[in-house]
Amino acid sequence: MAKKVCENCGKEIDIKKDLYVLLGTYDGDRIVQEKYFHMECWRRYFEERARQKAETVVNGMQERMIPIAKQLTQKLKSEIDRRSENSNAPKIINI
Repeated sequence: MAKKVCENCGKEIDIKKDLYVLLGTYDGDRIVQEKYFHMECWRRYFEERARQKAETVVNGMQERMIPIAKQLTQKLKSEIDRRSENSNAPKIINI
């Protein structure tokens, strides 16, 4: 049997003794790629990938929401200024 090497740490995996994870990519019934991980390496690898994915999602949401928040803030400021022109209330200069 060929040596199996952990994708994360690069150390050899003893298939008979070590706890390990095998990820396989398939095209129909043909195996395209196999990746082996020690169980602990897999946990760290998975957590890192999940953190990166969550960070990407949050950054994307921020990029979409900041312009909307600025636009709403400007509309609110304009409306407050418009209403305060008819009264003695002070205008909002900066938000």
